[in-house]
Amino acid sequence: MSFDDRERKNVTARTIRKSAFVLTLLAAISAPLAARRPKHEPELSADEARIVDQKIEGLRSEADRNVARSWSNSKKVAEVLCRPAATAYWKKKTPGTDRVFLGTSDPSTLVLESNERLTGSGQYRSGGSWTDFHFTCELNADRGTVTKFEATPVGHAGKP
Repeated sequence: MSFDDRERKNVTARTIRKSAFVLTLLAAISAPLAARRPKHEPELSADEARIVDQKIEGLRSEADRNVARSWSNSKKVAEVLCRPAATAYWKKKTPGTDRVFLGTSDPSTLVLESNERLTGSGQYRSGGSWTDFHFTCELNADRGTVTKFEATPVGHAGKP
């Protein structure tokens, strides 16, 4: 076996080991993320899906659109349909509210119970301080609109 043949075998073996390492690393990283995804979520109605898709296509960058397309149905409903209603709700209840978030990086903080009801937790900011809350967002699946948004700050009696 010539030097070139031995060197080619060594390079091939190193490449295979590196590829195996990268694949193992990717599997280790993605397994916990896949386990955190909801196992089954209700499908969106045709109108809900149409409105969500329109809003996603309206995002400025392709990278943002790709991220939004990968969201769970719960996250899509929260961001596109319920967050505008939540923002209006908190601005009316707590003047000075300038930011509202629904859910966190933990998918269990948003539950799409049906294509007519999303529940979960969120935060709003007013006067520079953040307040946690639990919410219910009722939807009209035939129109893809929010019919009712209710929320209770954490630490207050009752949960919607």
